[in-house]
Amino acid sequence: MKDQPNILFCDAKIIGASEPIDRGWCLIEGNRIHSLGSGDAPQSFAHTSATCIDCHGSTLLPGFIDLHTHGALGADFVYGKTDEIKKISAFFASHGVTGFLATTYAASQSEITAAIDTIQSVMGDEPGARILGIHLEGPWLNPLNAGAQSIANIRAATLEEALPYLDSGLISLVALAPEIIENQWMISACKGRNITVAAGHTAATFAEMQVAVQLGITQVTHCFNAMGSLHHREPGMVGAALSLPELNCELIADNIHVHPAVMNILVKAKTPRGVILITDSISAAGMPDGIYSLEGQPVTLADGAARLADGTLAGSTLTMDAALRNFAIATHLPLEEIWMCSSLNAAQAIHLDERKGRIAPNYDADLVLLDSNLHVQLTVIEGQVCFDAR
Repeated sequence: MKDQPNILFCDAKIIGASEPIDRGWCLIEGNRIHSLGSGDAPQSFAHTSATCIDCHGSTLLPGFIDLHTHGALGADFVYGKTDEIKKISAFFASHGVTGFLATTYAASQSEITAAIDTIQSVMGDEPGARILGIHLEGPWLNPLNAGAQSIANIRAATLEEALPYLDSGLISLVALAPEIIENQWMISACKGRNITVAAGHTAATFAEMQVAVQLGITQVTHCFNAMGSLHHREPGMVGAALSLPELNCELIADNIHVHPAVMNILVKAKTPRGVILITDSISAAGMPDGIYSLEGQPVTLADGAARLADGTLAGSTLTMDAALRNFAIATHLPLEEIWMCSSLNAAQAIHLDERKGRIAPNYDADLVLLDSNLHVQLTVIEGQVCFDAR
């Protein structure tokens, strides 16, 4: 690793440590967090640190981790070229994201294989947010709840197609419809490879979800979206998401996909520990209103919502900092209680919580500095300042 200057944050409100610190300091050495504490930093640290960042009371949080994003800036992770993916990485860093899963959608086998190869070629060479792995959202979905996914590309899981993906060592998360019997072998195949499995784009009943949880499903893809609704005699997928403790729920907190009141219901049912904020952003994220493409389908972006011609929501243009702001307003909870929804819960979901998702000694120096309105001032990724708006 190249030598990089140490960084000393001082006069920071620190959330995401073992205990919140109202006014404290945090020392970064190389790509790791060295130490932190309350009050003023020891004088010896100030002398040995090449860069001292006065936070002026702003809030230091663990960097955001987005497990579900398809792209931004006019490109996505299925068809995007290496330079486009690098630009997306820098864009994400400007919104506080320090790591993400590059997410595909239902496409042909050759397209998914090519996408995996392209994404892999960028890993280790990102200018901003790091690619922590790949999220396969499909093609093993239920066409009855396809949403904006291409029904023509939805299919059952086969050994011939799926195993090369899983054995690549790059897949961290797979979303599938567990009620489709042909898909169920995938759950144990993923579990044996330490790959998290989510129920998504599914028509599963409550009973079918109980079986899916026993098989090893631990996550729900964009909860409330592309699944059946809650009914008092058939709780369905939503009832399972809300009531089964084994399930963590992804949430698109853009105030479009899910009403703020329902976000509040979700956090009351699951507690902040059970909610993972995601963007589900598509190529239109970071772009002006206009016509964009998703899987070859025209998508119209207007007033913040991306929709197919028939009005179906097609992913989002959400950013992780906006998701956290919206979630804080919807739930009426302080940042000290919900911070993990934007970082630690995601790190735990993909088994990286021993080095990411907290502000603690020996953890990766992935940090975001937020002002009092939760807008990003600074993003540090593995000890390097990747975005500075101060």
